[in-house]
Amino acid sequence: MIFLFIGSFIGAVWMMTIFNAGVPSWFGQLFQQHRILQIDGFLTLLIMGVGYMIVPRFRNVPLPTVKYAYLSFFLVIISLVSHVVTLLQFSILGDKFFLIMIVITTLRVSGISIFVTIVFLMLKIKPKRLRLSDYFIALSVATLVTMNIVELAQMLDVIYSVDDPLEPRLTIAYTLSHIELWLLFPIIMVFGIEYKTLPSFLGFIRPRSTIGLCSFILISSCVITGSLGILLDVELLMLQLVFNILFLTSVIAFTLSIYAFGGFDNSDIIRLVRGEKKVRYNLTVLHVKISFSLLLFGILTAILYGITYGEDREAYRFALYDLAIHTIAIGFIGITISLYLPLMLPPIIGKTVQFTNLGKLPLLLIVLSLGLRAIADLILAQGGSVPDFVSQISSPLAYKLLYLSFGLSGWLVVIALVVFVIALHKSMK
Repeated sequence: MIFLFIGSFIGAVWMMTIFNAGVPSWFGQLFQQHRILQIDGFLTLLIMGVGYMIVPRFRNVPLPTVKYAYLSFFLVIISLVSHVVTLLQFSILGDKFFLIMIVITTLRVSGISIFVTIVFLMLKIKPKRLRLSDYFIALSVATLVTMNIVELAQMLDVIYSVDDPLEPRLTIAYTLSHIELWLLFPIIMVFGIEYKTLPSFLGFIRPRSTIGLCSFILISSCVITGSLGILLDVELLMLQLVFNILFLTSVIAFTLSIYAFGGFDNSDIIRLVRGEKKVRYNLTVLHVKISFSLLLFGILTAILYGITYGEDREAYRFALYDLAIHTIAIGFIGITISLYLPLMLPPIIGKTVQFTNLGKLPLLLIVLSLGLRAIADLILAQGGSVPDFVSQISSPLAYKLLYLSFGLSGWLVVIALVVFVIALHKSMK
C-alpha cells in the first residue's frame, strides 16, 4: 500500500504539470517512478501475496516453504528501492547506469522466479473442482516472470547495441500494448480467483466451463501476441489490433462464464439475505459490474488508439493512450482490489470486516475520477500536439475545466485510497 500511495501521489502531480502547474525540478525527476512504483512495486507485490495466500487455500494445504517466500519478497523490494534510487542518480552514474540496472532487474527476476516456482509446485496438487482457475493463475505468474525477463533482455540489447551509454535511445519506450501486457498479469490473476469464487457467491452456481475455457485460450493468445510484438520490437498496427481484439473477446467470454452481468435467478438470495450479508452481496454485485464495464471500455479505447496509429494527431492519441491505461488499471484492477481485499484480510489478521461500515464512497470517488479524466482527455484530444495544446484552447473557461479535470482526477484517486484505508480499519472487529 505504501508504494501505491506514493505512486498515486506522483501520478496526480504529474498530470497537473501537463497543464503548466509548476513543480520543483527535483520533483520532476520522480515522474518516471510512477509506473515503477505502481506495476513493479504495488501490483507485483500484491499478486505475489495473493498467490502465496490463495493457491494454498484453494487446496487446503500449507505454503510449502515460508522461508523462500520471504526471500522472494525481500529480493523484489530491494530491487524496487534500488531501482528508484538509481533512476534519481542517472546523471551522476553515467555509463554505469544500465549495468547497475541489469543487476537490479536480475534481483527482481530472481525474486519473482522463486515466487513462480513455489506457485507452480502448489498448482501440481490437483484441486477438487474448477481446475481452469489454476490455468488462469499459472498464466498470470508466467506472464509476470516473462515480462521481467523480457525487460532484462531489452536492457542487455540496449547496452550492446550503442556506443554512447547516455544516448536517448537507452530509454525504453512503452507502447500502449506493452503497458497493457504488463497489466495483464494482475488481470489474469483476478480471472483465476473470480472464476473459482464469484459464481458460487453470486448465486450458488458453477461457472460456465466451456465459455471459461474459450476465455482462457483467447487471453493466452493475447499474451503470446503481445510478447511477440515486444520481442520482435515491432509496432505493427495489425499486431496491436489483434492483441486488443483477443483481449476484448476474452474479457467478454469471461464475463459470460462467471455471470458478471447477471443471467441467473438471484431473487431468492436477495429476498432471504439480511443485514451484513445483504450489504456484502449488493456491494459485490455493484463492484463486479462497474469494474468489468470499465475494463471493456478501456480495451475499446485501446482499439480506437490502434486504429488512429500513424495519424499526425499527437494530443488525440495521447488522450486515448492515457484514458485506456488508467481506465483498465484504476477502473478494473483498482475496484476489484477494493472488493477482494476486505474478503481476504480476515483469515490473515484474524479479524472480521463489517461491510456495512465500508460504504460506497471509495467506489464513487474512483468512478468520478475516471469521469473527470475522460472529460479532460476529450478536451485534450482537440489539441494539435501535447506540448502546445494549451495554447490552442481559445476559451479561458475550457482551459480551467481542462486543468481542474485532469488535476483533480488524480487527487480523487489518492483521496479514495485514504478513505478506503480508513473505512477498512474502522470496519475491522
